[in-house]
Amino acid sequence: MLIRDLTCCSPASEALQPPDQDVHLQENKLGGGGEEVVVPEDEDAIPLSGLSLDETHFTLPSRPSYGTKGKAIVLRANYFPMSTKPDLELFRYNIDIQPPIKNQQGKPNRRKIRRLMELLVASIPNLRKEGVATDYGKFIYAAKSLLDGDQPKTLTQQLYEVEEGGPDPKSPTYKVTIAFDGKVGVQQLVDYISKKADVAMSSVEKGAVLQALNIIVTRTANENPDIYGGGKRNKYYYYPANFDAIGYKLGGGLIAMKGFYTSVRTSTARLLVNINIANAAFYPAINLLGLMRLHTPYPSDDAHSGLEAFITRLRVSHQYMRKNMKDPKSPHIKKIKTVQGFAHPHTRYKQNFPHLGNANTITFECPELQKQGKISVASYFKQKYNVDLAKPGDPCINLGTKEKPNFVPPELLTVLPGQQYARKLDEKQTKAMINFAVRPPAANARRIVEQGAGMMALSDTNKKLKDFGIKVFPQMITVRGRILPQVPIQYKVANKSKVPTIVRGAWNLQGSMFTNGRHLQGWTYIKFVKNNLGTTEISTLRGELKKLGMGHDPPFPEAGVTEELKSGRGYQDTNDKTIERIFRGAAERKLQFLLVILPSKDAYIYSRVKFWGDVHYGIHTVCSIGMSLALDKRVNFGAKGIDYSVNLAHKINLKLGGLNQALPSEQLVNVLKDGKTMLVGMDVTHPSPGSLKESPSIAGVVASVDGRYGQWPASLRAQKGKQEMIEHLDEMFDERLSLWRTHNQNALPQRVIIYRDGVSEGQYAILLNKELPQIRKACEKRYPPGRGPKISLIVCGKRHHTRFYPTNKNEVDQRSGNPINGTVVDRGVTMERGWDFFLQAHHSSQGTARPTHYVVLLEENGLNADDLEALTHNLCYHYGRCPKAVSLCPPAYYADLLCERGRMYLYNEFNARDNQTATTETEFDWNRAPWLRDVHPNLKDTMFYI
Repeated sequence: MLIRDLTCCSPASEALQPPDQDVHLQENKLGGGGEEVVVPEDEDAIPLSGLSLDETHFTLPSRPSYGTKGKAIVLRANYFPMSTKPDLELFRYNIDIQPPIKNQQGKPNRRKIRRLMELLVASIPNLRKEGVATDYGKFIYAAKSLLDGDQPKTLTQQLYEVEEGGPDPKSPTYKVTIAFDGKVGVQQLVDYISKKADVAMSSVEKGAVLQALNIIVTRTANENPDIYGGGKRNKYYYYPANFDAIGYKLGGGLIAMKGFYTSVRTSTARLLVNINIANAAFYPAINLLGLMRLHTPYPSDDAHSGLEAFITRLRVSHQYMRKNMKDPKSPHIKKIKTVQGFAHPHTRYKQNFPHLGNANTITFECPELQKQGKISVASYFKQKYNVDLAKPGDPCINLGTKEKPNFVPPELLTVLPGQQYARKLDEKQTKAMINFAVRPPAANARRIVEQGAGMMALSDTNKKLKDFGIKVFPQMITVRGRILPQVPIQYKVANKSKVPTIVRGAWNLQGSMFTNGRHLQGWTYIKFVKNNLGTTEISTLRGELKKLGMGHDPPFPEAGVTEELKSGRGYQDTNDKTIERIFRGAAERKLQFLLVILPSKDAYIYSRVKFWGDVHYGIHTVCSIGMSLALDKRVNFGAKGIDYSVNLAHKINLKLGGLNQALPSEQLVNVLKDGKTMLVGMDVTHPSPGSLKESPSIAGVVASVDGRYGQWPASLRAQKGKQEMIEHLDEMFDERLSLWRTHNQNALPQRVIIYRDGVSEGQYAILLNKELPQIRKACEKRYPPGRGPKISLIVCGKRHHTRFYPTNKNEVDQRSGNPINGTVVDRGVTMERGWDFFLQAHHSSQGTARPTHYVVLLEENGLNADDLEALTHNLCYHYGRCPKAVSLCPPAYYADLLCERGRMYLYNEFNARDNQTATTETEFDWNRAPWLRDVHPNLKDTMFYI
């Protein structure tokens, strides 16, 4: 990285602006000014009232202090300061549309609602003037009153698509009522975040103001017809001018697009606009048949279900109809339709054609063109529209409904632009997306300042903002940060401790042994690929196990077991039977561990290995890609082969109950030193697009078992889908307490520190009002009355859009251009009321590093800012799966891995649409599910999920 790139965030003529001193003084007043100052519990304390997130009134703890440890630095942050005129109030109006516009599932059709509002705004001068902004769905905000006497006004508006050019007699008409809904007090929010005395604000009031400001700030982007993807996710994308460019292609018929995320946020004493890079996969705006060929070049019966799922619900246009069908010179009419799937037989209409009908095989009665018998789709289009089909043998597309189908050849349809792909990318597409998205921090910062701020028209001279009394300054803010020192990690050599040298948060184990290496016995290796891979590679792995202090018996059988699996989705059932047979044989030989060598990264095969091993037969498994294990045989990759074996050894030792490394006692904060604190990680993962309807969410809880903090057994459950609260948490937490007692001479922990992953700001109430009572309930079952553990609860957030950029060439990672690992920020962009901080504990080798955002929801253990930041940072070096610091605190990281393992047990259910047609989609059946909770008793008290 070139050092000159560090100044990329500002024009060359612009000097680096120091952190806002007024904000710093306000933080010092209530947060200690960099020295520990405990805020008293009286009228001088930081008010808590505004942090209620629902009507049950809960509060977040006050920040006891700001952190002081580490080297002080200054960073840029991807936030832009906003100012508002004094006493600013906005007029809010509700939008009511009758009849309601709904989709086939009975839910509001947001796209059509937005289109109707676009047409309405275009037709009403009062809604187009400056000082008016709308979300094109529910609200309109104005700087001045829009209605005479504030009386509701009802307007009529026809709905038609922009591509259609105008309404026709069949265009539906809606009544739109605009009604005054009160004023939004922007000044009240400004006073609240400035912590002025006697200023309270409910979360509903605060949310209303931020909603209004977000709608106003994004007005320019929302009005631009060349920008796509706006809406409730606050992401906006420019459609690429040339999506045939190699850099935009993801494969499988998808392209990548760059855009920006934007959101108005609050911090101490100021409003900020957060802008970040966004990348997403989209469908290209090309002929539908061409898209089908890109996705599946050589379609077969096996591949058609995946292809059908890929195109279903796409919006397409056709232009084979004319305004006057009797006049061959009449202009064509463009119509917009939605793909419902391929053409499937429907008995109601006596359609008799193969499973996937094409223009030649589908016939129907059409007295207009053929008085007797039936006419084919190909003949119909020739006679009706004078269209000669070039590819009549491809499956026709249903543009109607299941009950009343309308079959059209795909070569006559064009995909509309701006349609985002919502499902999970496959392995190759994911790799292509990473290559497309990864850019150095300097490049991303420049893009945000030069293009992102421009897309939103952020400027202190923007008239659309000024008419609201708002200014946004187009320079990134700077904030104060600190670099925490790297944490020494302890291994052993000849029964003595050894601390390896740490560089950029990583270290080499050469000459070191695991702190507690376990003995591997009752094991063998399974090759699901026929090649020369075998005893040499296994010998290399065994050599590394020995060096790391792990004793082991020879594999049984020593030559392993070889079974070749077939490729292709059509062989999944066959492969599954083969895998089950292998595990059944291993169980009969009483094997305890299998090293499974896979031919490639096949998610289905991996999922079945884990299901049969973890759930059904209780045999530990570690999976390896054959080529990765064989790299040490290639002259240019010898070191990589050794490193790969070392990484496998980390997993094996943890699964067997070993301890890979330890934190020296001096790196343990006070609450950990006596070994009486249980650390806990919790997470919930939800069904992704493509899952069966009503698929469950997966909830997981991991916990340490003793004061070495190296083993983290777990409880795992399926629960009601898309529910963030952990449903059976009292039972799962009780299991963790019970196992702790087993490992600690029947004693229970005196303290519990919980890192909760996967929770957004709007869900904090769930944790404190629903999950915390379950935890206390579990404790009441185990502890004497009044003697339960003191609890700290910290939320870990990775799905945020805050990024930091170095400002000094001596305080930057010279390889990546990111902040140095160990960077912590608890000022400038943190919560105005509450306790949070950002920590980048890891070294990010490529792209822009994303820090983890930690928010304290409960603190009963007497931790101050330096304690909690050090605890979290030090634990990031104690992640047992690899010799490096990680980005997410290990308790939460382990919980995330655990939930992902649960998804593997229900792989078919979470990837159902890959194997279903549009007409056979079913719901998740709780009574027939292959898995719902936990694993085989042999593995239940182990780290099986690593």
